[in-house]
Amino acid sequence: MDGFLGTGAALKANVNLVIQILMGLTLLIGTFLARQRNYRAHAFCQTSVVLLNLILIGLIMLPSFRLGVLPGLPDRLGKSYYSVATLHAAMGSIAELLGLYVVLRAGTGLLPKALCFHNYKLWMRSTLALWWAVILLGLATYYVWL
Repeated sequence: MDGFLGTGAALKANVNLVIQILMGLTLLIGTFLARQRNYRAHAFCQTSVVLLNLILIGLIMLPSFRLGVLPGLPDRLGKSYYSVATLHAAMGSIAELLGLYVVLRAGTGLLPKALCFHNYKLWMRSTLALWWAVILLGLATYYVWL
């Protein structure tokens, strides 16, 4: 079944794309909330996005990568269909793990002191920048896969 964005992409690909963009905007709203010193709302926005993304990775992105890309690796890595998706998957994995790390550090006391950072702005801004780079790579993947 074709999706609702006017392309031949599957419905789940279209839904995922829209949700990813909305999550990126939510991260920006969360950043604004932190600047307004509304840290509780900031934490809710950022944590919700990181956890929802983990679900979407497991339900949509990982199965799609495993079925559509992994069988062609490494032989077809020179083709954009495979290279863009592989770069997106690699950077997206790093962004998600970094997001989980920041959430654990900023929102819980679960990490040992040796794994704790103190420069919150640097870590959070770096994670946000990486996250948006991954969203743009996701758009590129969507385009290449059409």
